Amino acid sequence: MDAYSKTLERIYNVRGGVIDLRLDRMDRALALFDHPERSFRSFHIAGTNGKGSTAAMLHRILSLAGYRTALYTSPHLVSFTERIRIADEEIAPEEVVTLADEIWDRSDSANISLTFFEIVTVMAFIYFARRQADVAVVEVGLGGRLDATNLVNPVVSVITTISKDHEFFLGSDLTSIAREKGGIIKQGVPVVCGDLPAEATAAIREIARINAAPFYKLKQNFISTLKVDGAFDYKGANWNFENLSIGLRGRHQRMNAAIAVAALEITREQFNVGETAIRAGLQSVSWPGRMEVMLKEPTVILDGAHNGEGIKALIDEIRDLRSAGRIKLLFAAMEDKDWRLMLSGLAGVIDEIVLTRVSGMERSTDPNQLAEVVVGKLPHHVIPDSPSALEFLIENALSTDIIVIAGSLYLVGDVRPRVEAIARRKQSGKGSLN
Repeated sequence: MDAYSKTLERIYNVRGGVIDLRLDRMDRALALFDHPERSFRSFHIAGTNGKGSTAAMLHRILSLAGYRTALYTSPHLVSFTERIRIADEEIAPEEVVTLADEIWDRSDSANISLTFFEIVTVMAFIYFARRQADVAVVEVGLGGRLDATNLVNPVVSVITTISKDHEFFLGSDLTSIAREKGGIIKQGVPVVCGDLPAEATAAIREIARINAAPFYKLKQNFISTLKVDGAFDYKGANWNFENLSIGLRGRHQRMNAAIAVAALEITREQFNVGETAIRAGLQSVSWPGRMEVMLKEPTVILDGAHNGEGIKALIDEIRDLRSAGRIKLLFAAMEDKDWRLMLSGLAGVIDEIVLTRVSGMERSTDPNQLAEVVVGKLPHHVIPDSPSALEFLIENALSTDIIVIAGSLYLVGDVRPRVEAIARRKQSGKGSLN
């Protein structure tokens, strides 16, 4: 095993993979490196869904506007290095090894026992500071108030959506979840929100009031008007853009794009971002695994929907696709997700389902349990090995069929390299899966 693989194995297994939401360890660990997170300005993004896509849009636009822009996101789909990047360049594996060793050496000497996500976050902030990033777009990992990223000093705080997810850590009702996510709001720093439920809006607005943070909300302070052709118009306090197009598929991505543009409008005095960069950035943004079309004839779409809100958006997109062909679904889910609710909703809009599990993930639900939800509702198959499940679907598909892979970002990451390989073979004319 090489040094990089050994480092990743150690990072993944630190403290048994425990999730322990606190900020004191992060503050102490970052102090060991002279607080690198204070050396760059940040866009800080929380939300149940959409935060990764919104972060990708902001990163792309700011980069095209000429800023040396860093991006920190989680989880990764295929490669750990996806999490940490500056411009289009991911952190190099050898830098992961060097930084991890440095963090362990200093934190062990100071008797600071960091979690997996804390180590990676410290690594990202050191990397951004040493690479002299002008600005970092930082996605919250879990919640917000006690998330390891919540020591940045943002120019704007963004909250994309709020719905039920990770209830064990964030609370079982929308008000509690909103308070956790609203914990990223800082004194005097403006906050931009998506179209949140009423109780979540009230909670976020109150946190903003206490912190004297200007509050901006989609459909109230800025407006996104969807067009029939998939484009949208944006109208804010000072900016008014017509016919913006976006490189990501889905109605919800137009909402995410409007949130990104609003965040840029509010920070226009700190960042000189013009209409050209906004249009080009939205049009060229890429965010793998979000309604991502990977293959044609049959069409294969990867979507990381893994909770109720994400599945609802996916169902809306599937309804639009049904006229083009039969819909077949490859599905796996983690045990801590509401997979019964997800499957019940999806069963009404698909024609066939293959139930599988994520390779090497103990948290992945037994596909035989998943099958209990769809028995008698639609044709289904249980194939526990995800590569075999994918192969079965593609081998038995008509050219007009649409295969959707969803239920878990881990499933998307598990099969994406296989789909890429199939696409390359089809392009080369070989066509075989083997």
